[in-house]
Amino acid sequence: MNWLQIVLGAALAAAGAAAGNPYLRRRVRSTAAWTRRWLQVPIAVVLGGLAGLAGSVWEFVGFLVLAIGCSLLVVVDLADWELPDVITLSLYPVLGLALTAAAWAQNDFGRLGRAGLGAVLMFGLYFLLARFAPDLGFGDVKLAGVLGGFLGWLGLSQWTLGFLAAWVSMAVISVLLLATKRITRQDSLPFGPWMILGAALGALLGPVLLPALA
Repeated sequence: MNWLQIVLGAALAAAGAAAGNPYLRRRVRSTAAWTRRWLQVPIAVVLGGLAGLAGSVWEFVGFLVLAIGCSLLVVVDLADWELPDVITLSLYPVLGLALTAAAWAQNDFGRLGRAGLGAVLMFGLYFLLARFAPDLGFGDVKLAGVLGGFLGWLGLSQWTLGFLAAWVSMAVISVLLLATKRITRQDSLPFGPWMILGAALGALLGPVLLPALA
């Protein structure tokens, strides 16, 4: 990873997420105090650091926009259990165009094909899961396509771990919240934030934890 890109990506993502604060103030209906504490900024810093994985300026731009969008989605989903289409659907053309430009610059359209396949497979998998898991909504399905494209571009190990890590992290947090009596067995949690966390873990650790797929 390129440390200069990590720092630059984190800084630019933080600035972009901070610029989105007026949108969050209008969009978030929850009156919980934490929703007014600029939570999206530290989230964007962490996600923006993933721009260090970029091998070209086009990848960097795509990863950066994805980091900003996902930081806003985390806050809205935690507050209101929604993943706004205005963000989620906008990420499709932005990431798609960025990765297409990167593929063109690198003359590697096979990688672009793998990104597209990753998006379709992740979307389809979540679409099927949403029919049986009551806590999954179509907003999660739409987000899955974006994250699947991002992870598919990086590789099979990243895609696989990204999918698995979302469910594992959700299970671990749920157990911890149950153990500390912050939630009951009748409660549930929005899944979008864990999908994003899973994608971040997959991007960083996929080749390390699943080397056979790298």
